[in-house]
Amino acid sequence: MLKTIMPPIMLLPLTWLSNNKNMWIHTTSYSFLISFVTLTLLWQNNESLGFSPMFFTDYLSSPLLILTTWLLPLMLIASQNYMKKETKTNKKIYTSMLINLQILHTVTFSVNELILFYILFEATLIPTLIIITRWGNQTERLDAGLYFLFYTLVGSIPLLIALIWLQNYLGNLNIMMMSIDSETMTLSWSNDILWLACMLAFLVKMP
Repeated sequence: MLKTIMPPIMLLPLTWLSNNKNMWIHTTSYSFLISFVTLTLLWQNNESLGFSPMFFTDYLSSPLLILTTWLLPLMLIASQNYMKKETKTNKKIYTSMLINLQILHTVTFSVNELILFYILFEATLIPTLIIITRWGNQTERLDAGLYFLFYTLVGSIPLLIALIWLQNYLGNLNIMMMSIDSETMTLSWSNDILWLACMLAFLVKMP
């Protein structure tokens, strides 16, 4: 787990310790290096990699982790021309928000507990909201940020209710335990409702 979490964390001091002239070069180069390193997750032969009881990767989460690491350098490259008129501090704050997004998404896609997945997934709203409201390209960016926050939080409430219900019904929300627990297959009529509640939190982000 440390090999996927620690490199993005080290991007934060690298950003703030770099001078204004070399900041984009340092952060982009290092983030590309992280992206190439995470490609090794594609060649893992194990069905799941047990880094710890709380974190693991499998054939579903590994591509999402790789996509997450590749998005950061691409966003940095795309933002350089737009951010060239910003102050040194604003550039570093903006870059730090992007790095925090990568860290949160990396932990989100590696976590083994559904309630922790929910908390981390919703925590990505904070840097995203800051980026939208501060560096949005349109004059309506404040309204866009508020609508984004409102719809996302409202849409995630059914997921939270479903997770709490599952916790009370099954006794745990560990993904590995739920996959081998026969009781997860006896929910009968509530399966469709649970599926809809879980999917709504993600579908609301599509627009």
